[in-house]
Amino acid sequence: MKSLKLWILLMIASLGVQSAFSQVRSPLSLNVDYSIAQPFGSLKDYTNKTSFRGWRAGLQYHLNDQLAIGLRTGFQEFYEKLPRAVYSDKSGDISAVQTRTLQVTPILATVQYQLSKPDAAVIPYVGLGVGTANMVYNKYWGQFSERYNSWQFMASPEVGINVPFGKGSPVLLNASLQYNFAPYSQQEITNFNVIQANVGLKVHIN
Repeated sequence: MKSLKLWILLMIASLGVQSAFSQVRSPLSLNVDYSIAQPFGSLKDYTNKTSFRGWRAGLQYHLNDQLAIGLRTGFQEFYEKLPRAVYSDKSGDISAVQTRTLQVTPILATVQYQLSKPDAAVIPYVGLGVGTANMVYNKYWGQFSERYNSWQFMASPEVGINVPFGKGSPVLLNASLQYNFAPYSQQEITNFNVIQANVGLKVHIN
């Protein structure tokens, strides 16, 4: 009888430890990052400059210690200004300073899987975002411009780490690398291919 009581007490204690462990942080979190993006492929032919004009933000809900789902948005602008030159088109030749921009605003559903427990000093993770992105193409010929606005499918796999500011801290440093792809076609651009680096904070909301 005593051994049965001891077994029950051990089971209760074990469940209590598991419950406390799963509540290291609240399940709802907010992520805000600064983003740098490098274009590839035909996008690099359109504007070959690294974009330092970006950010992203998202909400996540942790289903358990390792799996989370969420929603993310952001903004990235690719920009390049070319020196004055003579350009030819079907209406004739034009001498102009050409400025090229592409503004991208994604709205993605996300899933993230943490590769370690939430009380680890460093928490690596893999993730995937799938959804749509608003693409605004703008090519300026001096004061005149060609502008096209459209929505495209986007997929965004990601690897990264979260580093807590102390054991059990609700605030974590986030750093990640993601690949953004969209079957976007406009003028010189035949596909949207970008490697994006992010750094910022992840805050668990009580």
